Amino acid sequence: MKLVRCISIVIITITLIWSCKSPNKITANLQHPFGMVEYNGGLLISNLGKDIDYFSESPNGFITYYKDGKSEIKIKQGGVLFAPKGMAIKDHFLFVADLGKVAVFDLTGDCQLVDQIQIPQADAFVSDVMVLGGTLFISITNYNKIYLLNIENPNKIDHSSLLEYLEVPYPSTIRATGEYVFISSNSFDGTPFDDKIIHIIDNLSSPSLRPIIHTEGDYQAMVFSPEGTRLIFSDMTKNGQIGNIVFETGEYIYETIGTDNSQFTSMIIIGNKLFVCDITNSQVLIKDLIEIDGFPNIIKSEENDSK
Repeated sequence: MKLVRCISIVIITITLIWSCKSPNKITANLQHPFGMVEYNGGLLISNLGKDIDYFSESPNGFITYYKDGKSEIKIKQGGVLFAPKGMAIKDHFLFVADLGKVAVFDLTGDCQLVDQIQIPQADAFVSDVMVLGGTLFISITNYNKIYLLNIENPNKIDHSSLLEYLEVPYPSTIRATGEYVFISSNSFDGTPFDDKIIHIIDNLSSPSLRPIIHTEGDYQAMVFSPEGTRLIFSDMTKNGQIGNIVFETGEYIYETIGTDNSQFTSMIIIGNKLFVCDITNSQVLIKDLIEIDGFPNIIKSEENDSK
């Protein structure tokens, strides 16, 4: 994947034309869905519960499993999940970012809680996790830090291996492609900050940050297009829209796929389908992808079909 060092940004906002038929979506057994991860041919979806409360003091969070058009609650409310956000999987273990901890569940059997990794700061806000080999990356948004944890053996995690890795302004979602790691910045409370953008780490062994997008926002969801030519992302200050940046040119656009109050917290691509968590409307949108090298569009619409 070719990434440009100096990015000339062109912003175009467009609205797609949709057919009269409602877009495909998941709504059953969802309450303000936040994060998604692929598992066993389906999707695990984290839910905040009845309210959009990122800092909930009640165990309202739960996990839904969607596969083949059906959804069921996999991890119930009233347990240990308060405001579950980003998730990652190693082997059959699910890692869930939740307030000041990472909860670990064994997905076999009854999905029992098997471990909890507490972040040293008592008021830490953990927003995402990512598995890369035998390492778990953990974003601590309110302390501007990325932590690393050795999870080579998920059955017996050494909590003492937790260490600070890098300082990043308001780190939220973490994603990797090839040798690059992308980190989006989102304060979750609208706090203005010059570096609330999307960053890249080029060298994991000697990490330093550089921007891929320079415009301040509240960047959250990120996913790479199937051919790796672009990054698809969301900025929660732009309701109902997703952006996509072409790595070769550095240009990006926004496309409207939701309503005026839609806020998109996570995205994942499975096959030729793009799944998008719309937290405000308690749904996951499902869109067909069109993979092309130029602008626009990557999302299938009536306009595209007529061409």
